[in-house]
Amino acid sequence: MARQTAIYHDFKQLGALRGKKVAMTLGIFDGIHRGHIQLFELTRELAVDMRGIPLIFTFANHPLQVLEPKRDVKFITLPREKMFLLRKLGFEHVACFDFAQEFMKLHAYQFFAKLRRIFQLCAFVAGHDTTLGSDRVSTDDRFNELARQHSFEFFRVGPVTDGGEPISSRRIRQLISEGNIAAANELLVYPYFVRGRVQPGRGIGTRLLKIPTANLHLPAEKLLPREGVYAGSFHRNRRHFPAALVVVPIGRRPGFLPRKAYEENTEDEANAESGGMMVEGHIVGEDVSLQGRTAEFIFLERLRDNRRFRAIDKLQAQIEEDIAATNRVFERSVVRLQFLP
Repeated sequence: MARQTAIYHDFKQLGALRGKKVAMTLGIFDGIHRGHIQLFELTRELAVDMRGIPLIFTFANHPLQVLEPKRDVKFITLPREKMFLLRKLGFEHVACFDFAQEFMKLHAYQFFAKLRRIFQLCAFVAGHDTTLGSDRVSTDDRFNELARQHSFEFFRVGPVTDGGEPISSRRIRQLISEGNIAAANELLVYPYFVRGRVQPGRGIGTRLLKIPTANLHLPAEKLLPREGVYAGSFHRNRRHFPAALVVVPIGRRPGFLPRKAYEENTEDEANAESGGMMVEGHIVGEDVSLQGRTAEFIFLERLRDNRRFRAIDKLQAQIEEDIAATNRVFERSVVRLQFLP
């Protein structure tokens, strides 16, 4: 049985590792892509060699949310989703600190000094673009100087490229925003997904179209693909089922419903969440009750833009095409899905 992941939210909680030998890597690790895995694997290998503990040091927020509070920061993986993935990858120790003003003021020397008072840092693994501390330490010379001062070994992992370009969270965010999910998934270790509690809907799709859907209202900081219809997968208990997914603003009359039906069945729109987005998922060929439960939908490929229909029969014909396309994409992807961590 897999062990639980211990998550440390501050230096005091890190005291649970007092006196232990530690190999550590540090980063935001949004999305957890193929470049991140190189850091993780080296950190784990070094920990095994020294008979110590591999520690992932990351953050529950993005530094830009503190440094530039007016910037609209979006996450490929929300902090709880990042913890979910690190647990799936087998890491038993994760430091997930808030990047707050107190932390932001630490120089790199002070940061390592704090760690040294807690555990024996034997190895520190940096990515090609790692920058640390308020003094912005980033070069090999500076990190090697810190390593000598604090008695640890320093390792640098170069960029992992795809198509001649470095793989980065920024590149993946751009692909997802454009709806280019297939390309984004090629760079990610775990394909792009959304997780959340299923919210009660109006039930119009079920009553009028016999197409039940699960509605997920996602936090504003969750990066979502541009509006449209996507082929995807519903994931539960290591099993995958084809799912047709729609990304649409909360409170907007869905493109697959006639205005009259919507107006006759909708509640007061004043209660709709302003500016939010939601994902509607239809699990193909399965009658699954998800109301009030947590659901995970994996996005596989964009199918089409959202659009409105003047007649129910045209809408139903399009839905049948979307379901058929979803099944085809799912069949091409099912082998990879079965081998996800």
